[in-house]
Amino acid sequence: MKNQNKRELILDAMQELMSASCVSSISVQEIAQKAGIGKGSIYYYFSSKNEIIEAVIERSYSRVLDEGRVLAASQDMDVFEKMKIIYQACLDSSMELKRQEAMNSFNEQQQSALIHQKFAQVIISKMQPILTDIFLQGIEEGKICCAYPQETARIVLTILTITLDNYLVPISHEQIRKTLSAFAQMQEKSMEIPQNTLGFLSQKRQEMAADESKG
Repeated sequence: MKNQNKRELILDAMQELMSASCVSSISVQEIAQKAGIGKGSIYYYFSSKNEIIEAVIERSYSRVLDEGRVLAASQDMDVFEKMKIIYQACLDSSMELKRQEAMNSFNEQQQSALIHQKFAQVIISKMQPILTDIFLQGIEEGKICCAYPQETARIVLTILTITLDNYLVPISHEQIRKTLSAFAQMQEKSMEIPQNTLGFLSQKRQEMAADESKG
């Protein structure tokens, strides 16, 4: 418990520093001072500053990711419902990123780019094994067709993450909705998923866009 608390202190310190300074200017010594621990202790938990940043981002989305893991592991849930849960987690994560970015004012271009890059890495790496297992369940049950479940899971998550994050190549809300509609249609056809099973993606994105406009 003591070690866990110290690790959390490091992450708290880094998150606070990131909200006030650009990432490139933050030193390990500064993180240690803010956390109230020795600089050497930092390297007991993390090998580099980038690893701390990644852990901060992962912690920010841990609730969404953990809920996705638990629900997707259920033996009594339909495979398409599990897919919806994971895709919904991607939607929720992208909204959380935007909320935190607005709250912490990540205005410095290099820092913002790094945050978005780490966000994509965390979501894809953590969700890929979960989505792969879901695809394997669907294949075993004869509900979907997929020759490369692991690789397909990575492709799906990459498309969802980059599209929903909307940072690398920004497009309008309507273009995002249409992109998600096209993606859902392509996945349904290629994996022999019943038509409109993934239709919730564009509909939910439209609802999110309306909420963003109100905010």
